[in-house]
Amino acid sequence: MINNKHLMSLAATFVLVLSSFTMNAQYKGVVLDAADNSPLPGAVVNAGQKSAMTDMDGRWSLDVAKGTQVSISFVGYESKTVTLSDNKQITTKLNYDQAASTLDEVVVVGYGVQKKSNVTGAISSVKSEDLEDLQLPRIETALQGRTSGVSVVQSSGQPGSGSVIRIRGTSSINGSDPLYVVDGVIIGGGIDFLNPGDIETIEVLKDAASAAIYGARGANGVIIVTTKNGSKARGMEVKVSSYTGVQNPWKKIPVLNATEYATLMNEMSAAAGQPKIYENPAQYGQGTDWQSHVFNPNAVMQNSDVSIAGATNKGSYYASVSNFSQEGIVAEGKSYYERLAARLNTITNVNDRLTVGWNVAYTHNQSNGVAENTEWGSPLGRALNIDPLTPLYETDPTVLASAPYSSGGVLRGNLVRDEGGIYGISNRVTSEIVNPVAAYSIINNYGWADKFVNNTYAEFEILPGLKARSSMGIDLAFWGNEGFTPSHYLNATNLLDTNNVYSSFNRGFTWIWDNTITYSHSVGKHNMSYLAGHSAQEVNGRYIGGNKRDVPTQDFQDATIDYARNELSEQVYGGKWERYAIESYFARANYDYDGKYVATAVLRADASSRFGQNYRWGYFPSLSAGWNMHKEDFWVYDNINQLKLKAGYGLNGSDAAGSLEYASTIIGGRSYTFGRNEILTNGTTPAQVANPDLRWESVAQLNVGAEIRAYDYLVFGFDVFNRKTNDMKTRPPLPDYIGNDPSTANVGSMLNQGIDMEFGYDRTYSKDFAIGVSGNVSFIRNEVVLIGNDAGYLTGAGWGPQGLEITRITEGLPIGYLFGYQTDGIFQNMDEVYGYTSSTGDTIQPGAMPGDFRFVDVNGDGQINADDRTMIGNPTPDWTAGITLDIQYKNWDLNVFGQGVFGNDIYNATRRYDLPTSNMPATAIDRWTGEGTSNTYPRLTFDDRNKNFARSSDFYVEDGSFFRLKSLQLGYNITGSVAERIGLRKMRIYYAGTNLLTFTKYSGFDPEIGAGLGIDRGIYPQARVNTIGLNITFK
Repeated sequence: MINNKHLMSLAATFVLVLSSFTMNAQYKGVVLDAADNSPLPGAVVNAGQKSAMTDMDGRWSLDVAKGTQVSISFVGYESKTVTLSDNKQITTKLNYDQAASTLDEVVVVGYGVQKKSNVTGAISSVKSEDLEDLQLPRIETALQGRTSGVSVVQSSGQPGSGSVIRIRGTSSINGSDPLYVVDGVIIGGGIDFLNPGDIETIEVLKDAASAAIYGARGANGVIIVTTKNGSKARGMEVKVSSYTGVQNPWKKIPVLNATEYATLMNEMSAAAGQPKIYENPAQYGQGTDWQSHVFNPNAVMQNSDVSIAGATNKGSYYASVSNFSQEGIVAEGKSYYERLAARLNTITNVNDRLTVGWNVAYTHNQSNGVAENTEWGSPLGRALNIDPLTPLYETDPTVLASAPYSSGGVLRGNLVRDEGGIYGISNRVTSEIVNPVAAYSIINNYGWADKFVNNTYAEFEILPGLKARSSMGIDLAFWGNEGFTPSHYLNATNLLDTNNVYSSFNRGFTWIWDNTITYSHSVGKHNMSYLAGHSAQEVNGRYIGGNKRDVPTQDFQDATIDYARNELSEQVYGGKWERYAIESYFARANYDYDGKYVATAVLRADASSRFGQNYRWGYFPSLSAGWNMHKEDFWVYDNINQLKLKAGYGLNGSDAAGSLEYASTIIGGRSYTFGRNEILTNGTTPAQVANPDLRWESVAQLNVGAEIRAYDYLVFGFDVFNRKTNDMKTRPPLPDYIGNDPSTANVGSMLNQGIDMEFGYDRTYSKDFAIGVSGNVSFIRNEVVLIGNDAGYLTGAGWGPQGLEITRITEGLPIGYLFGYQTDGIFQNMDEVYGYTSSTGDTIQPGAMPGDFRFVDVNGDGQINADDRTMIGNPTPDWTAGITLDIQYKNWDLNVFGQGVFGNDIYNATRRYDLPTSNMPATAIDRWTGEGTSNTYPRLTFDDRNKNFARSSDFYVEDGSFFRLKSLQLGYNITGSVAERIGLRKMRIYYAGTNLLTFTKYSGFDPEIGAGLGIDRGIYPQARVNTIGLNITFK
């Protein structure tokens, strides 16, 4: 029998249960990006004791009571709090928080990441957001003008050509290329294998404090590339990007036309006392415009890229395939580049403590190229120098019946021809200056490369804060070339009677095994983290190649070495690289007190097989510190979001030495005399004197800087540095009686000093309008402090068959400065010639004539000779700068990027001074022809006894400064409901222009390629490109 007490107890229980169902309900929601309504997976939804995380589609669900306050947050976005009501379906849109995301931003620092606010070294970053809408044929161009202290100069405008990258200047005469690290793997041979669309971040470690963790290979700075892994994907994202561009030369160099050429040749002949060459120059008219025949207008550039990415709480993935092709603007059909790239990156969270990852990339590229920036036969160099009287095709039967087209009255069988006829041959300009179109038409070759880069890692959390990580990286590359040269006759010195086929094959293999352990912990406001690790790396490779003549075909596709018939001409070579290995131990300690005071200490020890036992190990420490003043209690400036002062000093090394360079290896080819008749016998000797004390080049660098952020949208930072290279390798000369080449010794030093500055303005005025301006400016001064030989200098680059020295490396001056004679105007009459006297009254240039250069007697010895040569220019820029403007208005976006280089000189060596009948630039029209006519361009004569043109002088040096509108892009974005109706998350259509405007005083094809290299011998210029593109992101 149930009594009243039991009934009341049951009733109370029923009421409690019923009330619990009444109080709690299931709420569902979705978290979106307010900018484009895309889902935010991984957002945290917190409701007191209960919480949830959004899935791939940004959705969440919770059983909570009506009236509960729910906080919704996502990294880098402003959090929101909502109060639950009767509506059980909740849509929350979060706004991107620019200020918070900047302060919380992390950067890759080598073997880990660090909050940007706690970084004490000099590090510049380029993010995927900065790159995703750009057209980048190669990844190096992403750094051009966008990072302070980093000089990126394309070696050529030819498709597939690389770039010369210098971080804070040239640090050594033995090479200054930075170290490349891609997803933890140290890469050899550059980073052209990367698809720019795969890049997540690029970090440039510029000072010793940040690069010391890479020890022996960080002397020239470090470029760390991290590729996408899908962890930022909002659900599953499928992206398709494609663009097509049309390229054209942006400039032609004015040269003499046929009438002008004939007129000046007559003048040169008369000035030398020789008869007139051309009776009626006007009859030749304009003549042949060789540049128009060599340039390839409307060359096509195309790129297609497909990627898929996704993320869950169990991991993430990213996969992509891309294809890029580019035709050259020079030599139609003979200059091109193609790249096929594929990538797969995965991260798997096996459990709460174990994470494994795998990054693998494959790239195949193929290219064909023509000679560039050389006086020995580049298409553009020939186009500038060949006379305009020679026709592209020779059609006159009378001319074809005579030399050089015929020999013994018979037309040569190996004349170069195509469907247009027989190519013309100049009988006025000789040597390497031949018909440029004929010369490149016989080019049949291509280079190829296949590259595999793999990195597999596992990370295990042993205890809270204590993690162990092991990674194995592989860089496997195969490359080579195939070529076929048909029989040909271009002129008397450029001919081949029988065809020739050649081939080469190379393999390079690198493995690197890194093991690290990290520990992070806090004691009150003291936060500490430690890293200790070991690294081992080995590099080896093999090569083989050969050539053979007389293939019974003129078809490149059928020509192989086995098919050739001339057994005596067969040449084969092969071998393997000297093994290179390096072992390293390293440690890093980071400390910060309440985010106010931060410090980092690094120590690395490296052992390299490139050095002997005496100095096999090198030790590279660094120490840096920073002060976040804005976090101090006394800080009252609310508008200053961040103010950090920082300083660091460290030591980096370079093991850029040849294998066994410290040893005395044996070489052949040395001759001895033996016996009564002193018969010359081939033998072997030690190649050089051994130096067991050969050691690392070391770079000591002091860096002091500051970073400021104000009003949430203004940023400014600067770094002042002093960078000294010690123990630079040179070869001090030995007395001749030693009988061996000198050993390599650590005796040189070099100094670079400068300042890097970066600034930015990024402000959103409304949901429809935002504007951003960012830029950087760098100044650098370079000096070779010590070379270590008796002369105090090293000879540099030569020019022409005589090897005219036009650059030099001298103690106390910048590296590779331009070298030659200074001019002081032109003698206008004989009185000026006789009036140019020494301190003793002797005429300094007694053989000069009116119209000749007055050369400066630098050493004051009363004569002009080699001792008067001096610095006439500096190819290293004083200043480099870049500026970017971003504007967003509703669905439109505009990006404008400009780059400038200032304070550098270029040596214009485009004309063959040793061939006086070669064509001339149009400036020759304003030559000296009589008293008062010119004080800058000397007279023309075939009897140039004053060596007006045959001396290296400042006549050839021009200001190489320029500012270039590097890119302009205008796009329209389709997002939100409009995109969703057609099944898309986002679509962008855009126009992009590259190299649209250039402001420069330089008269050559392209000042940008000359910057940093210094010598223009007829370079392959960069193209002006107009592009249309489409980017689509699917739901």
